[in-house]
Amino acid sequence: MQQPTIGSLFAGIGGFDVGFENAGYRSAWQVELNPINRAVLADRFPHAQQFEDVRTCGAHNLSPVDVLTAGFPCQDISIAGCRESNQDTRGLRGERSGLFWEVIRILKEIQPGWVVLENVVNLLAVNDSQDFETVIRALADCGYVGFWRVLNAQYFGVPQQRRRIFLVAGYRRMPPFEFLADAAPVDAIPPASRSIQWPRPADTWAANTLLANKAGSQIALGCTTFVAHPNGWDQMAERQRAAEDDGFCLGLDAANLAEAFSAGNAVVTQVAEWVGRGLKGTGI
Repeated sequence: MQQPTIGSLFAGIGGFDVGFENAGYRSAWQVELNPINRAVLADRFPHAQQFEDVRTCGAHNLSPVDVLTAGFPCQDISIAGCRESNQDTRGLRGERSGLFWEVIRILKEIQPGWVVLENVVNLLAVNDSQDFETVIRALADCGYVGFWRVLNAQYFGVPQQRRRIFLVAGYRRMPPFEFLADAAPVDAIPPASRSIQWPRPADTWAANTLLANKAGSQIALGCTTFVAHPNGWDQMAERQRAAEDDGFCLGLDAANLAEAFSAGNAVVTQVAEWVGRGLKGTGI
């Protein structure tokens, strides 16, 4: 069977691509505006084409793919993004989140077999839920039907609370029903929480930096500077000594910050892999 292909819009650093390639797909192309992220994509996916702007992409330069993924911008949808910009939630009327309509245009032009959209949970509520209705209607007008659900990264073996809405739709065909209703509770999805070793060592938490509670990429579970680590006081002293003697960075420099923001915006690869395996079961 020929290896299925994926094309990514708003690819970021390739969260969707890593997950789908782990599920057996091949990334054909990626569209990403940020030059730092695009450099990461070129390094990690040398077999894929990289493009800069979704507004200049379409059937004229994007090859046909089996699955199109798009974590379209959430700044005009998320509560946090609107609070930071001192604006009301503009939703799909906003300049950034309104790029959703470029996704629809590209869908019409290249007609992949499947489309997977990802965004913040507030998409369900923004503008009295009218925007989410608009998303579903726009997909249906293109011939795409399917399911949506909220998936939380903590149930996929990732130590963070990251709830995101995923919408999976097929061109004139429904996705597997398992996307809507699992055969087991969501916390039983492999690798599930049993793969997480508790308590977590302090060095594994992104919150233990000088920019904790300030960076948009913060991914800790709460109580950000408190880590349950039995008899760990001596380790805290050792970390401080290492910083003073060896120059170990306790905070983040500019490069680290760019990396942290990119990671914070990325789709969780384990979730993407779960979606990819589910679609692969359809025989695409």
